[in-house]
Amino acid sequence: IKNVVIFGETGVGKSSLINLIAGENISETSSSAVGCTLNYKRHFLRLGDQRFAIWDTAGLDEGTEGTVPAEKAEAYLKQLLRDLVKANGIDLLVYCVRGTRVRSALLTNYHLFYSAICRKKVPIAIVITGLENQEGNMDTWWLKNERQFSALQMRFDNYACVT
Repeated sequence: IKNVVIFGETGVGKSSLINLIAGENISETSSSAVGCTLNYKRHFLRLGDQRFAIWDTAGLDEGTEGTVPAEKAEAYLKQLLRDLVKANGIDLLVYCVRGTRVRSALLTNYHLFYSAICRKKVPIAIVITGLENQEGNMDTWWLKNERQFSALQMRFDNYACVT
């Protein structure tokens, strides 16, 4: 079984991404102002002949009034990543972000979880969500904005642009 950890800020669509990958609603989603994933949840999926454990994590940067305060969400994710690294490893990190401006929180979370904890030894992909209003092909968002991420020393092995 390959471990895939999906992380990102509250409300960026981590649970919706899991449902998209699964082709059915297996992860609870919410359109409210606060997140719906309290800690982390593991979903088992079979895609082709591969088996995956997809880890849905609490949203980061929710603040103290959210379902999971920012410090707790960060602590949960740190512990999950450390536990998985010790056990059978992490096969892929997926950083889920909204298709808006590159903000400092994106950089902070990237460095904390990818650089510090995973020591850049795990493949990482970025999934850009919320591109319903993107003119033309959604991939043009990444092509236009990739340089901003590179300038901040944020490197990704692959990307996907979704609604």
